[in-house]
Amino acid sequence: MARAIGVIHKTVLRALGCEVRAMQKDSKELFAGLSTAASIGWYMLSSVVVGIAIGRWIDGYFGSQPWATIVGIVLGMVAGMWAIYKKVVGGK
Repeated sequence: MARAIGVIHKTVLRALGCEVRAMQKDSKELFAGLSTAASIGWYMLSSVVVGIAIGRWIDGYFGSQPWATIVGIVLGMVAGMWAIYKKVVGGK
């Protein structure tokens, strides 16, 4: 009887250990996905902010408000999308 209980106990612990490992794997995948999503957002935001800053500087220097800022926003969006494309397709 004690031997049967020992075997059942080991079986239950083994099954729970597999479940815990599966949960750890799921949480690692979740955090990897969240990390990718956050980096994609960061790429887009930083590219647009840099484009706006450069555009505003050029507008102030040449007095061409708001055209250089608009071009900077568009170029920043293109640069952000290119960075996202490289991240998603390149896997880096």
